[in-house]
Amino acid sequence: MNKLTGYISLALILVSGKSFSQDSKSINLRAFIGADSVTYTREVDQFGNFPKEAKALLDQFSINGYYRFVGNYRELSKAYEVNKNNPNNLFIGDDSQIPQLMMNISGSVAPNTSFGTDLFIWSPMTGMGQAENVKGLNLGISLYGSYASSLGDFNIRAGGINWYALSAMTFQANKGYNRYSIFERNPWDPNTKNIEDRYTTFYNSGAINQDERWGQQAFQGLIVEGARMPHGLSGSFMYGKTQLNGGLSPLPNNSVGGKLRKDYGMNFISLNTFNNISFKDSSQKDRIGFNIATLEFKNIFGAYKINGEIGMGRYFVQNSNQPWGEAISIKVARDLFAKFPTELHLYRISPHVINNSATFINSSIDVSVLSNASSVQPVLPAVASGMMPIGQLINNRQGIDLNAQINIGRLKSSIGWSVSSELQSVSSKITYSHPINSLALAHFWRWDFPSNVGPYNNLSKIYRTVYETLELTDVDPISKLPTFKKHFNAIEWNAKYQNRIFNKPCYFFYLGQFSSAQTNFSPITVFSEKALLRTYYHQLEGYMKVSNNLVWSNYLGFERILANYQSKTDDVSARPKNQTGYSIATGLDIRMSKGAGLYLRQRWMNYKDANFSKDAYQGFETTVEIKIFF
Repeated sequence: MNKLTGYISLALILVSGKSFSQDSKSINLRAFIGADSVTYTREVDQFGNFPKEAKALLDQFSINGYYRFVGNYRELSKAYEVNKNNPNNLFIGDDSQIPQLMMNISGSVAPNTSFGTDLFIWSPMTGMGQAENVKGLNLGISLYGSYASSLGDFNIRAGGINWYALSAMTFQANKGYNRYSIFERNPWDPNTKNIEDRYTTFYNSGAINQDERWGQQAFQGLIVEGARMPHGLSGSFMYGKTQLNGGLSPLPNNSVGGKLRKDYGMNFISLNTFNNISFKDSSQKDRIGFNIATLEFKNIFGAYKINGEIGMGRYFVQNSNQPWGEAISIKVARDLFAKFPTELHLYRISPHVINNSATFINSSIDVSVLSNASSVQPVLPAVASGMMPIGQLINNRQGIDLNAQINIGRLKSSIGWSVSSELQSVSSKITYSHPINSLALAHFWRWDFPSNVGPYNNLSKIYRTVYETLELTDVDPISKLPTFKKHFNAIEWNAKYQNRIFNKPCYFFYLGQFSSAQTNFSPITVFSEKALLRTYYHQLEGYMKVSNNLVWSNYLGFERILANYQSKTDDVSARPKNQTGYSIATGLDIRMSKGAGLYLRQRWMNYKDANFSKDAYQGFETTVEIKIFF
């Protein structure tokens, strides 16, 4: 009877699907038949009081990103004409075309296939409606994929916005020599694990933490990469648009480029190319573009490291192809002493070489603007003969840079010396910047990047800064060009010192830049009126770690800019430019949590040109930033 009861119980359990014990993957059935027991196990999905669980559709899935709040208040007691009707200005948001909320969504559908997309929320509130919701190339959905085989590892990126770099002369952003002020935070600066990491990193290595965009350009389209291919080969191919030759425009503007690289030991050699063609309208009659091809290499010979890039480039307008020109950049580095690394840089870039996606700036060819889907933007903007920081290359220029790092105890110094000259006299203008109050000055013009603005129509805004144009009057009456080639000199000194005050870690940074432009060659910066233009910049910064969650930041800036009588003078004073600028600032870096930071900045500024009476402003600016990573 007991055995019969046991068999009946077992049958009922199998029919009903219930058990004495169960988990998500199995049913354990135990029927007692007399003194014996029999266990049956059946693999099933969850059931009964445990609802079914759908199998995962993706192998992996993740969401991360950041939220950034920026608020800015400005009050001016002296203002340019553009600000006189609004001397007190409260602004919420970032007018650098950076979104407040960025979400990176990624996942994988198979071990060798992944995808990703970037979504953002950006509310500029300018009253432009739907048109203001799309800016530049910071938008899109990207598909990422990979495939590993015996022939190599292959990756693909399609659509969206991809930050990428080929080489300095083809497709890359300038990194410079890490000599700059770090008081003002950039939109791409991350929160750091320790609140003082931003300053200790700059002190120890001369650099600060940056996100993936550092040194790379935005590209929209298709990128295919191959790595670990036979014989040490690797390469890439890219087809699409950049922000300066098409952006989101529906016109058939396009760029195509790529490289084939051969690695041998610690050295490599690479063939690179980048090409562009853009049209003014859908008729495809008015076209403009450029071609460039280079050979890039790196070789280590004992204590010497030699790397460089040599190539040829040209530009074309309509059906007229301009001559090819040379593009040469060679660097030789060696540690002369244990704490004295030194680098010698020689370069020469023809005025016929133009590439608005490379590290060098166009100063030779003034090209008309092309219409973008959302605005009118210059495709190849000329900046005349620019006085640039050491390391920033310009076409129509040849020169030598010498950079060295000298460490003596707690004092670390980065020193740069540069001498260069034009290859042809193609411009009667010189451009220079105002780094002391550059960000505050850029805020005078929100959202847009206008040219030839300001009280004397000689200021032009670019990303987060403004440059000024000086016109020369010593020119040929017919060609309106100088009868001489301009020569340039620069000296830079970045000193860094670390100590403790009241037993609190403190960091002090000084950046001095002394530059000149003149009619004749000079081995060093010209400090007399023989220079067409002289610029002297001094920036002193101090940071104290008050606690594990607080850093006190301070800044002092002074600039002096002088032109001689070979440049345009004021109609009233009959004198050339004589400019003086001051800036005093303080702030706090506050760590609110592991992924959240609060950053406060207060700046007082005073600037005037003693000979151009309208060129003056005075006031203060307050900035509040909250950045949260998740």
